[in-house]
Amino acid sequence: MNVTLISSGLLPVPPRRGGAVELYVLKLCEALRRLGVEAYVIDRLWNNTNKSDHIVRVKVPTLVDSKILTNILGRSRHLILKEVAFGISVSRALKEFEIIHANTAWVGCTLAYKTRELRARLVYTCHNPLWPEENVHLGERVVRLIESSAMKKADAVIALNETMKRALTEKAGVNRDKIFVVPNGVDVEFFKPGLKCDEVNAKYGLEGRRVVLFVGRVTHGKGVHILLEAVKILKDKYGLKDVKIVIVGPLSGSFGDEGFTNYVQRLHKYAIKNNIDAVFTGSLDQEELRYLYSCSHVLVLPSYFEAFPMVLIEAMSSGLPVIGSKAGGIVDIVENGVNGFLFENGSAIDLAEKLYLLLSDEVLHKKFSINARFAAETKYSWDKVALEMFKVYKTVA
Repeated sequence: MNVTLISSGLLPVPPRRGGAVELYVLKLCEALRRLGVEAYVIDRLWNNTNKSDHIVRVKVPTLVDSKILTNILGRSRHLILKEVAFGISVSRALKEFEIIHANTAWVGCTLAYKTRELRARLVYTCHNPLWPEENVHLGERVVRLIESSAMKKADAVIALNETMKRALTEKAGVNRDKIFVVPNGVDVEFFKPGLKCDEVNAKYGLEGRRVVLFVGRVTHGKGVHILLEAVKILKDKYGLKDVKIVIVGPLSGSFGDEGFTNYVQRLHKYAIKNNIDAVFTGSLDQEELRYLYSCSHVLVLPSYFEAFPMVLIEAMSSGLPVIGSKAGGIVDIVENGVNGFLFENGSAIDLAEKLYLLLSDEVLHKKFSINARFAAETKYSWDKVALEMFKVYKTVA
């Protein structure tokens, strides 16, 4: 059996700073190869990319990347065009593969109309966090039409958790019998507890502080403002003055872009006005990020919607307790009162209470830390995920 895994072509594989889907296809490919599967990643041809035996590069027409097109079409439409162009380019390199594993809507839909010609089987993993949501904007409705079309044509669909499986059955109309639940994975040897903290402590001023970590795109949908409000409550109501927030992720709202949004500016102003000790790092590479996980006290993910956030299992693998909102796939990962806490979506008051419980009780913190690491090792290691995925491939081959 030979397999190719494909992302969007919008960010490089391996990802440099951020890019959960790109990391997913790379790590899954590597784990499949350890099982003896002839697996490859297909990525677009980027400048100065590392050569690899298992990453195939395809050339996409240079015109597609033109800034003129961005001005004409607008950023969102231009990204769609780039993804479709990548999908068309990829389709020309697929003749030798038996299993094609797509991971994004526009590439997936493009390839769905090509796999029959190629006599290949199409597997599609849905990473879209908005499927469980009831009320979505017009742009997302269009994405749903495209993605549901790809999934209906696919031979197998991967849902990252049971929450997503229910949503894809009910809202996308995908046949339940061809949906398989296989979670995201984490490199438990890379993300681990007990790393030395001297460098990150010095760089970000963490020594002697209770460090609350956020990792992700710094956008309203990720709920970063709720975290800042909760820390203000920690100071005012609970008297915790030594809390420091480290906010890791692109300040532009999306990976690969520069600058910062009006939302980020408002967060800065709020932190300064309320004397909240917060540092915005921007995007970081995986090497530095793993040290921040290991050297923090808790990871908070206050998102309004999520599919299967990789940051949760990366934190858990690092022995870091997690607190997440009751949104989407977060509830399938965080075991409330076991490896972390869940709080009411959008409630800074509830989040502050959970933070206080965890930051003020060393015994509870230690218990959650041990349980978080155990869950990462037993449920989410890439080798375990790859084995489950291989079973799906064999089902459709």
